[in-house]
Amino acid sequence: MLPDLKTPLLWVLGLGLVAALATAGIERTRAANARADSAGSRKDLSDYKLSVSETTRILQAANDRRAADNNTRQLEAANAARTREAALRGAADNLRTERDRLLNAIRIASRRDSLPSATADSQAQPAYPVADVLGECTAQVQELARAADAHASDEQTLIDSWPRR
Repeated sequence: MLPDLKTPLLWVLGLGLVAALATAGIERTRAANARADSAGSRKDLSDYKLSVSETTRILQAANDRRAADNNTRQLEAANAARTREAALRGAADNLRTERDRLLNAIRIASRRDSLPSATADSQAQPAYPVADVLGECTAQVQELARAADAHASDEQTLIDSWPRR
């Protein structure tokens, strides 16, 4: 009597079918997980791009505000420098007027109390040594003061227009 081969063959075929179905199920699960991971990764990338975009926008706005503040500060410093320069020119004009008045007063006083002179040429054209020396000294002091005022004004302009954080 021959054994019934159908039963073991059916068992083998059944086990093969179960293995094939299990493998297909596993592969299908892996594919679904991969799609889910891919979708999650795309969402994460999208969120990251949005975050970078928002951060860039915020930083650009801050930089724009800082640049506008610096421009405003520089304009204000330039305007203040022009105002200082005008005031310095006015003060220099006042000093020059006062200097001329003092020199004129010295010349007038020197004519009344004339200094003795050695030659006849000096009698024809009176010498005012005090006025000449004072005039030269005050002219040099005025030039020095003008340079010092210009330097101080430039320094203040740089300080006023320097960018702040």
